[in-house]
Amino acid sequence: MKLKLFLLLSWTLMLVVTWKAVTQMGINWPNVFFGDILSHPWRAQFNIDFLIHLFLFASWVVWRERSKVTGFLCGFLCIFGGGLFGFMYLLFASLQSKGNAREFFMGKNNI
Repeated sequence: MKLKLFLLLSWTLMLVVTWKAVTQMGINWPNVFFGDILSHPWRAQFNIDFLIHLFLFASWVVWRERSKVTGFLCGFLCIFGGGLFGFMYLLFASLQSKGNAREFFMGKNNI
């Protein structure tokens, strides 16, 4: 239950922060993301670290899904949607697994 509450709160926070960013700066995240990488070493470090985490998370999602199409779609959304998609994916997976950690982590690979 604590995980589900944490995921809902995290998703809500990301929704608010994203809404604020879009309303104040528009949807120009690629310019900001790559501009930070090219111009500011610590932002470059953070953004590259974050991007690698997103790719790892997306790889796990693709691996655990039954359908390759669903897996790649969800993996794509994990990378480009970040927490807005990822937190809901984790919440759905936790509800679907009904508290079974092996099912949660392994998905289709739970034999």
